[in-house]
Formats: sequence, C-alpha cells, structure tokens
Amino acid sequence: MKRGLIVLALVTLLVFAVVYVVSCGQIQSGGGGASTTLFYTHTANSTPVFTPEAYVQGVLTASSTTEWTTGNPLYSVYFTLREFITSRDEGSVDRSNLYKLLKDVDTVYSGISGEVVTITTQEVTAPFAKLGTLECNTAINDTANKRAAAIKETASTIDAILSWIWTDAGNANKAEYGIATVDYNKSTEDVTVNMTYSVDYDTSTPETSYNMRCYVTGNAGLHSFSFKYLINNTKIVAKGISRGSGNYMLFKYTDGTDPVKYIVVPGDSTENYFITQNGTPSAIYTDAASLPATVASYKDWVVDTDFFSSADLVDSTADLNIGNSKAGTIYLNYN
Repeated sequence: MKRGLIVLALVTLLVFAVVYVVSCGQIQSGGGGASTTLFYTHTANSTPVFTPEAYVQGVLTASSTTEWTTGNPLYSVYFTLREFITSRDEGSVDRSNLYKLLKDVDTVYSGISGEVVTITTQEVTAPFAKLGTLECNTAINDTANKRAAAIKETASTIDAILSWIWTDAGNANKAEYGIATVDYNKSTEDVTVNMTYSVDYDTSTPETSYNMRCYVTGNAGLHSFSFKYLINNTKIVAKGISRGSGNYMLFKYTDGTDPVKYIVVPGDSTENYFITQNGTPSAIYTDAASLPATVASYKDWVVDTDFFSSADLVDSTADLNIGNSKAGTIYLNYN
C-alpha cells in the first residue's frame, strides 16, 4: 500500500506504525441499514483528533536528543489519533489509526443492523472473550458475508457486538479479522469502544501476523476520554480533555524498552505540536513525579493503569470462541 508523504523523513526505527501495513479490506456485499458514522463521530468528539498540517503532511525528522530510544513516542501518539478522512487518506493511513478502525465499525454496523433478528434477551459473549459480554435481544450470524452482530437498542442506548472478516480478491490466503463491542448512550453522549483487529497473511494456519487492540471510553459533549492501545510492541495509555485551549491530555508510552515516557499534550494541538516537540522536546518526561500540575487530575489514572499485553491480542484464530460451538470463528454463540 502506498504510504504517501506521511512516512517521509522518519528514522528507520519509527516505521513500525507503517511497515506492518494492512491493506484495504474488501467489504462484503449484502443489504442492511442506512449508512452511518455514528461511532466514528461520537468517539472522535471524545478523543483527540490531530489534524495534519497541509504543508508537511506528517513529516517528523529524526532527533538526536536522549528523549528517543528505539521508538518515537511523538509519532506513535500522533499517528494513532491522526485525523482520517477517507477521500484524502485511504491508501496512506492504515489500521494502526483509531479512526480508520472506527470506519470499519460503522461500515459493519450500517450493513448489518437492519438484518438482525429477535432473540431471547441474553448475555452474549464477544468471539474474543476479553472484550466481554453485552445483554442483547437481536442477533445474526451472516456467514455468507462473513460478519455477525448482537445488538440491543433502546430509545437512549445502543449496545452491540460486531465481528467481521475482510478478504482480498487478489489474495486468497489473506484475511483480516475485526471484533468490537460498542456502548453508546444517546442521552449522555457517553461512548465506549473495545476492539481487536488482526491480519492473517497465511490462512492455512491459525496464527495471525499483525495484531492490535484498543479500548476507548469518553464523553462526546465534554470531550473527555480514556484510551488504551497496543500494536506490536507499541503501548499507549492516555486520559484527558481533547478539545480547547487550556485543557490537556497525558499519554504514557512504551515500545517495550525502559524507561516509560509521558507526553503532555495541549487540547488544541495539531500535528505541528508534535513536529515542534520532535525538534525541541519540552513536554516529554521519564519521571512521573515531574509531570506538571496541568495534568494532575489524570496523572494517577495514567500512571497506575496497566498497558495492554500480548495476552490481550488475538494472535491466532484459536483464541476465538474458546469452548463453544463457534470455536475458531468470528461468529457469535447465542440461543
């Protein structure tokens, strides 16, 4: 997949976010509900959306300062939450980006929410049990289109488990597996998305090659959020207020080596903030005790919250539906 200018001038060790490129999945055919950007929109109003600067488009130059070890935390944070606009970014931003992942969630929800059928109200476990259970009263396993859903919608809430497989017509040995649980309160604007995504370049074996996990919860009206993210060795925990001058966010980052780094990011930051910090670091800390008062209300949560680990990833289809009749698949087990 062509990367475009966003990866120009990155040092070799920073390319982790783009080397493991996930090609664009082929959306399966089928009817369904009206197109929506429901979860993308409300999550993006909770979490930060770092806008690319037109004149640089993501270029971050290498730094010789001691702030960097084997990875660049500025680039990791920026790219994970970089604005994604399909018409501009398809083909140059991959699924290590939260907002591209949320486009998948909305695509599946749009296509399948109108096709679910009534089931006895029950707790349904996600195909990857670490994503938890939700009480649902409608569901479908659409094996023809390689997708599934269990949903409960009321006047004020939407709870859903969504799972899918993207396939590539040009490569029969490749499959991409997505599973998400979503919880949205229409009245309070609280939203939570818990998600795993894996790519398998050799479907003859159960092991997958490219695996990520993300969890985000927040409030679209208040622009408050908490965030956990893992892809390969890149791990991020964050919390804060994502909009407005005078508001701040705190990110904790590791690439699998010590020390853990903390990044203080103003609520009105764009890509240019990260570019400036890359050249003149002033908001990157290795000692939590040195963090400024501007992030005091988030500090304890960020410091004390564990990173995701490899055990939180789907790195084999054998991790799916363990112990039930749908074992090894993305389909849902319900009565």
